[in-house]
Amino acid sequence: METFNKTAMPFRVALGLGQGIDIGLSKGIIYQIGEEQATTMKELQQMYIGAGSTEMYVRIATKRYNDDDTYHARIHNLETSLEYCRVAAALDHPINPEIMCAHTYMDASIQQAPDFRDYPEISKPDKEWSEYSLEEMCSVLEQYGELVAREVLATGCRVEYWNLGNEANYGFAGVNLGLKTAVNPKLCRLDSHIEMERVDMEHVDVNFFKENIWKYNGQMMASLAKGIKKAHPGAKFGSHIAGLFDAPTSVAYFKTLLENGVELSQAGISIYPTMNLAEIYHDYIGIMKKVIRAIVDECGLPVFVAEYGYPSRIMGGFAWNQPVKGYELTAEGQARFTADFIAWLKENGGSGIRPWAPDLLGWDPGWEPMSLFSYDGQTKIASAKPVIECFK
Repeated sequence: METFNKTAMPFRVALGLGQGIDIGLSKGIIYQIGEEQATTMKELQQMYIGAGSTEMYVRIATKRYNDDDTYHARIHNLETSLEYCRVAAALDHPINPEIMCAHTYMDASIQQAPDFRDYPEISKPDKEWSEYSLEEMCSVLEQYGELVAREVLATGCRVEYWNLGNEANYGFAGVNLGLKTAVNPKLCRLDSHIEMERVDMEHVDVNFFKENIWKYNGQMMASLAKGIKKAHPGAKFGSHIAGLFDAPTSVAYFKTLLENGVELSQAGISIYPTMNLAEIYHDYIGIMKKVIRAIVDECGLPVFVAEYGYPSRIMGGFAWNQPVKGYELTAEGQARFTADFIAWLKENGGSGIRPWAPDLLGWDPGWEPMSLFSYDGQTKIASAKPVIECFK
């Protein structure tokens, strides 16, 4: 039964700094919206606020210090992530921290366990995480939740929602498909790399996932949230999956979390309408809309689009180039689809949208078609595309 008022619910526009944006700024990129320009993180976020942003976002791994130049370690460690929280505090702009519970990174296709060696203040068994029992994991996650929440809040930032995990379809915090874990030894014998383009939405063994992964993940997320609430008593929580499941499977995921003690205020899903699944399922965005409606109706939760992008031209490396019918891969098509999708979300229980990596270009040209800017390598000016107007 629906437990929220769709028409009265504020719509979140998570138009915020892409993690790693400091790399682009250090290379001299100048971001421009209209006549306004930005050359610092704070200036760029201020421009985003003018473009309609209601919150920022930061993804936090369990790696604590910025002492490793490998890409994900460099941008997702706690030390670096706290800089984003300080920007949010300086602007008095809410921030949505994602507590990944992976050492440097995870998403639906990459499974990585947490590593708490940087946290001597956490009481933990002297053995590998993969050897922990579920009870031991939950104890450490509760301690870590309190610790990381205190670090985040100590910057002075304002948090309205905490996100638990990142695209956790196939696991969370080391109890994942393909990883060795004493919680369920059979998981390590299964494929650890999920080929997104080959996932068969209609033939996922829901009962297997519920009984072998999700019920444990629910208890683990509940412990993490319990720790966060020690530092932030009024905390509200969301979690999100990648848009790889059909409606019944997606509903089963969130229901399993709820049944295992996770107090969710919002469900989330990553949606890239032109990804290669759109070639297999000819109405991929139609399937995702059914997923959103089903979660709203059957779980009683609003749905936040936790990652989103529609390319303004053909992409290279990602090759997510399957246009939605009626919306060509042009700057105009990008803007029209985004505006129409936001309007649909507002009418169907969608609680907000987060354009993924809106400013990652120039130094990361493969993502430029998905971004909200066009980059001129000669002038180093990144000019906002028409899509920026959709978020006001």
